[in-house]
Amino acid sequence: MFPDLPLSFPMGGMDIAFYVVAFVILMTAVCCVAVKNILQSAVFLIFSFVTTAILYMLMHAEFIALAQVMVYVGGVVIFVVFTILLTSHLGEDAFTTKMPRIFTAFALSIAFVFVMVKCVLPTPDLASGIVNSPADYSSLQNFALRLLGNDPNGFIIPFEIVSVLLLMTLICAITVARRTKEDAEEEASK
Repeated sequence: MFPDLPLSFPMGGMDIAFYVVAFVILMTAVCCVAVKNILQSAVFLIFSFVTTAILYMLMHAEFIALAQVMVYVGGVVIFVVFTILLTSHLGEDAFTTKMPRIFTAFALSIAFVFVMVKCVLPTPDLASGIVNSPADYSSLQNFALRLLGNDPNGFIIPFEIVSVLLLMTLICAITVARRTKEDAEEEASK
């Protein structure tokens, strides 16, 4: 099928899924930086974080994937989106209902469901990755003991840093989305 590739090039189901997820992460990260609307940038950031969680799921790190979604998508980005929408009028013009947008969203949703049903679900190699860690390494009890432990293998310092990161993100989102007095006067003159 691929005659130019070396024999050691991985082409199993897990490898293909990794390349697809990595491509989606890169594309959403580039779109997050490239778009000019800050609300659209936050939506692309949500997609980037969710696909990163999917990457963790492919590595059989379910708890890390759940923490990725809860901390970054649920914490950081949702703080940013709510702050932007509550303190500015960015969302009013961006979400007007037009028929082509509804049709495009519907077509993309149908295409996504089609890809999931036809390509991803029937692939038996996709969920048969080999785990190289001990059986109880990723148990919730062992993870909790390592997460909140203060010994050399513990992660109490990074755990506290994440809480400070969430607080800083909320403060920065409010600072970025806050309207200045000149912006309010300019908007009132329109």
